[in-house]
Amino acid sequence: MHAPKLRTGLASLTLSLSFTPSAPALAATAWPDRPITLVVPFGAGGITDLTARTVAKQLQAELGKPVVVENKPGAGGNIAADIVARAKPDGYTLMVITNGIVAVNPLIHKQLNYDALKDFAYISMIANTPLALVVPENSQIQDFPALIARARSNPNAVSFASSGQGTSIHQVFALMQHQTGAALMHVPYKSGAEAATALLSGVVDVTAVETVVVGPFIQSGKMRALGVTSDQRVPNLPDVPAVRESLGIEFDVGSISGLVAPAATPQDILDRLERAMQAVAKSQGMAQLYAQGSQPMPSDSQVFLERMRMEQKKWRRVFSGEPAK
Repeated sequence: MHAPKLRTGLASLTLSLSFTPSAPALAATAWPDRPITLVVPFGAGGITDLTARTVAKQLQAELGKPVVVENKPGAGGNIAADIVARAKPDGYTLMVITNGIVAVNPLIHKQLNYDALKDFAYISMIANTPLALVVPENSQIQDFPALIARARSNPNAVSFASSGQGTSIHQVFALMQHQTGAALMHVPYKSGAEAATALLSGVVDVTAVETVVVGPFIQSGKMRALGVTSDQRVPNLPDVPAVRESLGIEFDVGSISGLVAPAATPQDILDRLERAMQAVAKSQGMAQLYAQGSQPMPSDSQVFLERMRMEQKKWRRVFSGEPAK
């Protein structure tokens, strides 16, 4: 007598269960419901740190939850990359990665605990920032050809500071040596700020500083720029020639930054982050960063990944010792 009601109840329960969202779907829908950590693989004061803090502020406005920047410097970005690659893939740990971490570190570090192409989900590129080759104002090296001539005539007598093995500054001088046959002595530090301090203190002869932050050093008379590393002059340093102008060589190096998450992060979260980054790229905060010398490079995830593969091919030629073209 009560069987029809029982069957009806079971059918209703089955129908209800069939339309209940799975736990991952619920988690993705609710994301974010707490602060997000944005890891910076280098110390404070450099272009990656500046870019990350600009992105964090804008991303926080888009997502409605705090985005907290954490600097994890060391080993050319490998320490941070290892941490993020193994972080819980829940959308609450992100990183601003650079082309050096993806394309150069695997070539110069024999053992890495991460695979840059497999262990991260690529969300969006952010910017490409060229650098300026600089010497102290009182240096006897007056221009880029003079720097190369001195490094050729007396190998390793000219020293350069970098922000670590594989970083954009290191890339600048690796490409320079590859293209010119000059030999300089490498003195690595943990950040671009430390490299600049070493130059100003007279510890090294030359370094490279991102065009976004080099202006005050030049205007104050503390540094003199020999050339910029983009293929053309940059608007905020119009009197400084591109390196390729000085010697007629192919030369284009910049710090390419982008946003990544651990590889297994749910696609719903990655899609939302990609949409948020499109809005971030158009924000006033990013416009100010771009106005200072960074070149905007907003992209979707696939374009970002393909660019990193291209970077791997480029730097493999340089660090393998393949003859310059």
